[in-house]
Amino acid sequence: MYRHEFPLLKYAVFSLLFLISSNVCSQFDAQLSQHMLVPGSYNPGAIGEGDELTVTISGRQQWVSIDNAPSTIFLQAAMPKIIAGHPNGFGIMLMKESIGLFDNQLLQLQYSWKKKLFGGILSIGLQGGLLQQNFDADGINIPTSDYHSSTDASIPTGTLSGLIPDFSTGIWYRRSILYAGISVSHLLESRIKLKASEGTTDEDSYSTYATRTYYLTGGYNIDLANPLYTLQPSLLLKTDLTALQADISARLIYKDRFWGILGWRPEDAIIVSAGIKLSQGLSIGYSYDISLGALSTASGGSHELYIGFTKKIETASVSKKQKSVRIL
Repeated sequence: MYRHEFPLLKYAVFSLLFLISSNVCSQFDAQLSQHMLVPGSYNPGAIGEGDELTVTISGRQQWVSIDNAPSTIFLQAAMPKIIAGHPNGFGIMLMKESIGLFDNQLLQLQYSWKKKLFGGILSIGLQGGLLQQNFDADGINIPTSDYHSSTDASIPTGTLSGLIPDFSTGIWYRRSILYAGISVSHLLESRIKLKASEGTTDEDSYSTYATRTYYLTGGYNIDLANPLYTLQPSLLLKTDLTALQADISARLIYKDRFWGILGWRPEDAIIVSAGIKLSQGLSIGYSYDISLGALSTASGGSHELYIGFTKKIETASVSKKQKSVRIL
């Protein structure tokens, strides 16, 4: 399920789900409002474009003023590399998110194979690594009443933890004025056995599932009458085949240095963002989500900070040979 569908659910609800059933489906892909700046966060085919090394850091605090609301840190480094005359992309991604009593950590290596097609570049990407989930069972709130028992043996205690291999794949296509991509995360949809210790039996463990999630995205550059401005509308759809979430955005760029973003996530938030390219390849962006609906009365909105660094590099696996002058 996606967070925007049940905005008032707090960490107590996650705890309740845990107690109702030992098998729970979980959402592990963090929500980033400035997703168009970090397409490699959801599609490995998007890594290693151009001739630049890129390093990206994003931090997000969602639903400010709500206890135990989602908090996310995302880090990615990627670079292109020409091997045997063929372009490739390589990257590494780390994502950590705390949501309610859960703490999710994702460490992935990324690769993309690239080919020129129809005047653009088609990329096929694959990523794989580890996904770890922790659950703070001591944080479960059990009401004091005749109908509740804090000594029930089925209620977990301590910190439960589980680790699984995790894989994702994606296809990405970019031309000078447009891009499009489709990807799938958590291909194996694996079961995570949450245990208090290594010696815990399967019968005494609890389970969640890394739900397979599908992404469809696209964007287009529109040259305006004033050549100093460029408009970039974009769309990101994601679904686990149970719920659907859409991010609709328009990014206005001035002098290829300053930008502003206005976005809309239906039934969830209006997104306002601004950013700037500084010297030495450094970029900084800030986003604020204005909560909509019932959540607007409880939340102070969501804050997100983006920091990017780019540097041109030699992409060939063997540097160009230089002629030597023979001294007679």
